[in-house]
Amino acid sequence: MGAFDLPEWAAIFVPDAPLLGSFVRGSVVYLSLIALFRVVLRRQTGSIGLPDIMLVVLLSECVSASLSAEAKSVPNGLAAVLALLFWSYALDRLGHRWAWLQRLLEPAPVALVRDGRPLREHLDREGITDDELMAQVRAGGVDDLSRVKLATLEPDGNVSVVEQDAPGPPPAPLRASKAARAAEVPAGTEFDAAVKAFVEAAARVQGAVAWHEERANEHRAAARAARKLLAQHGVRAVRTPPPDTEHPAQESAP
Repeated sequence: MGAFDLPEWAAIFVPDAPLLGSFVRGSVVYLSLIALFRVVLRRQTGSIGLPDIMLVVLLSECVSASLSAEAKSVPNGLAAVLALLFWSYALDRLGHRWAWLQRLLEPAPVALVRDGRPLREHLDREGITDDELMAQVRAGGVDDLSRVKLATLEPDGNVSVVEQDAPGPPPAPLRASKAARAAEVPAGTEFDAAVKAFVEAAARVQGAVAWHEERANEHRAAARAARKLLAQHGVRAVRTPPPDTEHPAQESAP
């Protein structure tokens, strides 16, 4: 067959094995690998290293023959790929629907350090050495194990680290200096907002005082007009002093 001869279209597009068989093979291989990784290999901390890459490559070589079953047509290959994608999506959706299935597919989080003390039983069960633990703690931004409040091995193999609460600032003295009192004054937008609120309140008070003064002037003008009118009729208005509330007059004894 020459380099420029037409390909055999039947060999490419006509399935040379039952499509359902390719789908079933892909399903069995995928579910078997899920069980193998979940039960036997469990999980490891950290990112993917060289041994993990080698494991993935070797596994793909081992299962390639089981997936294809010597079938070389495009439809058979697509049927196997469709089976892998179908079960990946289906298990993800079913895991969100049923919590028991999610716990079966993914391991639960495991505490490795609590209040600065490593949990040896959990470390031994997960196969994590002290060096691996400290590497993950340093990756979380903490260089001292005693400063770790909680370190947890997550389902994806990463270690989440929660640092101990930092001690608060020392209490301020009772009599602060002028510089300290000046530092307590809010700056920026908070100070501007406080000044604006004070100016608005002062303007409202000034308006209320002006209103009361205007009413008082009106009352005084009305009183003068009334006295003038009474004087025209020969009546003299007598101003009565306000009562002395502090020293009330005592009635004389008979």
